[in-house]
Amino acid sequence: MAEGMAAVRAGGNRPSEKSGHHPARRPRRGVPPRGPPLPRRPGRKRPSIRAKEPGREMTRRRENEKGIALLVTLLILVLIVALVYEIFRIGARSAQTGAYGRDSIRCALLAEAGTGAARIALRQDARDNSFDTLDEIWSRPAPPIELGDGEIRVVVEDEDRKIDLNRIMLSMGNAPDERRLAIFRRLLDTLAIDRAVADAVVDWLDNDDTPRVGGAESAYYLALPYPYRAKNDLFDTIGELRLVRGVTREAYEKLLPFVTAHSSGKVNLNTAPKEVLMSLSAGTDLDEVGAIDAKTADEIIEYRKDHPFTKTDEINNVSPFLRDLNNRTLLFKELADVRSTFFHVRSEGEVAGTIRTVDAVGARLGNEIQWRFWRLE
Repeated sequence: MAEGMAAVRAGGNRPSEKSGHHPARRPRRGVPPRGPPLPRRPGRKRPSIRAKEPGREMTRRRENEKGIALLVTLLILVLIVALVYEIFRIGARSAQTGAYGRDSIRCALLAEAGTGAARIALRQDARDNSFDTLDEIWSRPAPPIELGDGEIRVVVEDEDRKIDLNRIMLSMGNAPDERRLAIFRRLLDTLAIDRAVADAVVDWLDNDDTPRVGGAESAYYLALPYPYRAKNDLFDTIGELRLVRGVTREAYEKLLPFVTAHSSGKVNLNTAPKEVLMSLSAGTDLDEVGAIDAKTADEIIEYRKDHPFTKTDEINNVSPFLRDLNNRTLLFKELADVRSTFFHVRSEGEVAGTIRTVDAVGARLGNEIQWRFWRLE
């Protein structure tokens, strides 16, 4: 009995030879039994993954590498072209700058040569004449002088034909010369400029900070939008007049041909313009009989055309009024002359469109010219 039961147990655990299937197994604890596999749909196949071809992949990689190399080559070529262009541009600019610098130096030398020519003409005139007129070699408009590929233009102007503003002040600088101040006021009247400009000029020149009526000192100038101080000293150039109170651009343009900062202090009767001659006065009264009016100034200019003054006493030959004025006063003896000492020389040098200018004022002392002002522009 026991042996039969053992055989049955042993036979129950073996697969059936006829069916070919295993007997049902006991399910494991905690794991659900697996159901039968799902049936496949007819007519549909599972897509197959195509194997990569090693040769084609290598060819594609090489083509990509060639494209990248070509792009890098083009980029390098562009950079080289840009670098070459920049080098040429900088070189062209340097060459242009160098050419301008070279031409600028040549222009400066030509301008200085022009002042040398003016000096020679003034020295020659001093040896030939004891008086100066507007019909001499230095006063005539000179044609341009061509020198190589450059050109020189020179203009010489007599500064003693003008009224010297620096002479308005006495030598100590603390008070004006009332007679010269009256002459300047007469010039302002002739040019229709406010007389208060004369007081402002005195305040600009004197050495104190007390303003005159109609004048201005540093307190006025420091209150301007662009402040500065009154100079309280002589004019170095007549351009400083533009800084003085009341001297507008229009007033400055009117005054410029008739005033100077460099002269002997005496007006040359042979070269003075009508406006300056009308400003001459024997005293300080602007309306006095001893002043030269427009008619008398025209008579002086007409007379000197054919009879240049060789000495101041020849003013007696112009009219009885001037003879009487000369005999009664010291006007022509102290404030007039027939010879000029100070000259303004403006010389331009030009090369290939570049222009440099020398602006100079020289004093002719004997046969020598001493430059009192020199500026290269």
